[in-house]
Amino acid sequence: MNRILAVVIGFFFIAFTSEITLAQAIGEYGRVLGGAKQGVGGPRPKTPRGDTQKGKGVFQGVGEIKGRPFPTQLIVAAKAAPLYIRQDDETEEIEKLSQGETLVPMVQSTTSGIEWYMVKTRLGNVGWIKASDVKEPATK
Repeated sequence: MNRILAVVIGFFFIAFTSEITLAQAIGEYGRVLGGAKQGVGGPRPKTPRGDTQKGKGVFQGVGEIKGRPFPTQLIVAAKAAPLYIRQDDETEEIEKLSQGETLVPMVQSTTSGIEWYMVKTRLGNVGWIKASDVKEPATK
């Protein structure tokens, strides 16, 4: 009984103290599974078409989603940009990135008014970089 209690307490301790690491792991796992089809595990219910009145059991769409699209690639714009373990420039640096390096963005977030990207480097490291240290590649 004491062993089970210790395992449960340990699980909750790890879960609550490492939520950022867990979020990074889940995001990376989702990237790995990128080709997985939605709805695997059972048939999806059919949505009736044609009836667009509210209250008739038909799902209404969200309409047009506005805003700038999420970039598929980022380039380090600063001469030397640190990659952090968390969205905080006072945390541990994972890697120092050079100007011109390409990154794969995974998540975009704003913390305390500062915009951040969770990115994957060419070495495979995953961490957070300030949006002010990167730019989107020029489109042709």
